[in-house]
Amino acid sequence: MQHAAEAAYGLGRLAFGAGMMAAPERLGRVLIGEEAREPAVRTGFRVYGTRDVVLGLGTLRSLSGGGDPSPWLAAGITSDVLDTAVQLVEWQSIPPGKRVPGVLAALGAALAGAALLARR
Repeated sequence: MQHAAEAAYGLGRLAFGAGMMAAPERLGRVLIGEEAREPAVRTGFRVYGTRDVVLGLGTLRSLSGGGDPSPWLAAGITSDVLDTAVQLVEWQSIPPGKRVPGVLAALGAALAGAALLARR
């Protein structure tokens, strides 16, 4: 069961990252609003997506080889905690309707990774 939950976590990161790379404007508008249409913002979201692709692939690769995904889970938790912190620091610059959902998404991902890591 633990292995399946970790695989789902890795697949989720991979899917989110791939989606962010493929459609940064569309997914970016969900996170921050219309500013996601700006070319520099789209580029930033693509970069953000690559991180999650790497974390997802690393998690899945470690699981498929019978290895320990703990370092990948820890890296994901760290990145999600930092995402949460950045959003809190930038709170006033985020559109009001996007603030709480963005923080909850990042914090939720961090907590999911922490729960998986704690069960190892």
